[in-house]
Amino acid sequence: MKNVRIHGVVALSASLLLCSGGPAAAQEIAYSWMDMSFIGQEIDRSGVQVPIVGQSVEVAGSDGDGIRFRGSVGTWKNLYLFVDYGSTDIDVDVVITNNQGVFEDSDEFDFTSIRGGIGFKYSVFNKTDIFAEVSYDSTDLDFGSFAGENFDTDAQEIGGALGFRTLFGDHFELKIQGRFSNVGDVELNTLEFDSDTLYSIGFAWELVRGFSIVGDFESGEFSSYGLGFRLDLDED
Repeated sequence: MKNVRIHGVVALSASLLLCSGGPAAAQEIAYSWMDMSFIGQEIDRSGVQVPIVGQSVEVAGSDGDGIRFRGSVGTWKNLYLFVDYGSTDIDVDVVITNNQGVFEDSDEFDFTSIRGGIGFKYSVFNKTDIFAEVSYDSTDLDFGSFAGENFDTDAQEIGGALGFRTLFGDHFELKIQGRFSNVGDVELNTLEFDSDTLYSIGFAWELVRGFSIVGDFESGEFSSYGLGFRLDLDED
């Protein structure tokens, strides 16, 4: 199934690359920038624990929102460094069952993701770059506790990404990416992490020199979408 999804992304990428060639322009794709976005996160996960004999606690996380900070610094020739930090409050419903009855509650838990590493970019057409990244990924779920249970879990592993960025004219950028993370999924019953392949599409629309509105959608086990702004740091 993953091979079919990968082939679909490659085909879409190739089609857009063929359409992106155009006359030379002064504007170039930026690799030194910082952005901030408000994000929505989807976490459709549930689990059950029995913290003491005769009492079970079931949690079910759904979706939430938060904020994300990202940045990139162009370093030497085709290399760049990047970091991605996201923190969201996820809605969670809780059912506590014991010999006194069934009790329901709801609250929020903290979902934090951090991704940082090094990337390599290569220009294939005028105003179109392909890139590959190697990252160190961290995922943290902090539920707290309702009745003695403990669903808190975190893990750190290596990840990677492959995609392209292209400029249409001088002010609109499109980015398509596929990435792999070894901490992209979690089983709450066992608190064990699993890998996932995620696909994203995003845009940057430059309003004034060095300032852009940005948005993106990423599909995976933990899907997300965001809207914010970007400041380019390497403008003349």
